[in-house]
Amino acid sequence: MGNSEIAIVGGGCSGLLTAVQLVRHGFTGRITIVEPHEALGRGLAYSTTLDDHLLNVPAGKMSALPDQPDDFLEWLHARSWPGAAPGSFAPRRLYGEYLGGLLARFAPDAAVRHLRAEVEALETGDASARLRLNDGNTIEAHLVVLALGNPASGPALHLPPTGMEDRWHASPWIGDPLRVRKPGERILLLGTGLTAVDTILALQADPGAPHTFLISRRANLPQVHRPGAAPASLPPLQSRRLNGLMRELRGHIADAHDRDQCWRTVIDALRPVSNALWSELPLQDRERFLRHLRTYWETHRHRMAPAVREKIDRYRAEGRLELMAGRLRGTALREDAIETRIALRGRGERMLEVDRIINCTGIQENYRDHPRELIASLVRDGLASPNDLGIGFRTDGGGALIGSDGRVSQVLFTLGPPRRGELFETTALPEIRTQAAALGQRLAVG
Repeated sequence: MGNSEIAIVGGGCSGLLTAVQLVRHGFTGRITIVEPHEALGRGLAYSTTLDDHLLNVPAGKMSALPDQPDDFLEWLHARSWPGAAPGSFAPRRLYGEYLGGLLARFAPDAAVRHLRAEVEALETGDASARLRLNDGNTIEAHLVVLALGNPASGPALHLPPTGMEDRWHASPWIGDPLRVRKPGERILLLGTGLTAVDTILALQADPGAPHTFLISRRANLPQVHRPGAAPASLPPLQSRRLNGLMRELRGHIADAHDRDQCWRTVIDALRPVSNALWSELPLQDRERFLRHLRTYWETHRHRMAPAVREKIDRYRAEGRLELMAGRLRGTALREDAIETRIALRGRGERMLEVDRIINCTGIQENYRDHPRELIASLVRDGLASPNDLGIGFRTDGGGALIGSDGRVSQVLFTLGPPRRGELFETTALPEIRTQAAALGQRLAVG
């Protein structure tokens, strides 16, 4: 396949790593990365410029190369970053720089081009594809990797009422909702996960730091890492039903507590086998998990750095941040403020006036009815099909798309978040780097 062309749709972390791994596995054809942003590798996660936005995983576990586990740590040492240590939590902007330099390091002479555009639609033949770009151009490729990452916003759970559009933000990452508009501004965040935590850090870093309210059904903030905890070994889990697995997991956590071990080590020890366990669960169990247990799991699995938790606790102690368990029931524009009606969890209602509302509910995509035209057209044309849970594509074991006719594509592939639903763990770097390496080898050797 040395003379062929591979197109990668998306130049964030997963797209960049795929290009790097293609070259590392001997691909000598042309690689075209279609990405509208100037810098490759950043995506949503690593495009921040705020030093308070830290990685949620210690530096010693953040190598982008599965066969070189100390690569990121060595990169930090080479830059003389003062906090470089396996258990440290580096700024995400630094990690974006690290990713952005990988192509220059491993593929300085490779035929890689970056087109600053977006793919609007594509057509496939038996052994090629044609991609139509939003700048009017088209490109031809023998293989296409859909490295779509995560979208900038979650579901529109609460649409802005008429006349409130400039006060209601669908995402903290679209437009400039993180710019504080006046000192003492009152801002309501919908959601209490890591997206909300990032939003708080950005807002509080502004000299006119606002009074910020957070609301979610249970008001569960992400748990915090405890660096230095000794890894745990987890005996094989026997159950293949959700209730049984949860009983076993609680038992192992209780045993760890009795041995004076941290519960975090048990959660982390589950990670290598979680995709296999997930694939064996009946569909109804996976649906039940997403409805009832996902929030609990994610607050324990996707934790924040200790320094970040210290800031959040300080903001709360100083009265700059207030956490509420409940639901937003209604809004009305009152002169220069939004009047919100909040149904508190088990404690009646609260009327609250705020200046703006930012949706921080995170990513819950619906591939059966997706707002992104490329995904919608792939499904509509039968080139791809939603998986059983509807939150990603159907793929084979290596990331090849499965069409509506059940055929495995020989042209279209994906990795990372678009495989969500079929894989339990697929959105974080350790899984993305492994998928990129496997996909790069598969496509490079043909």
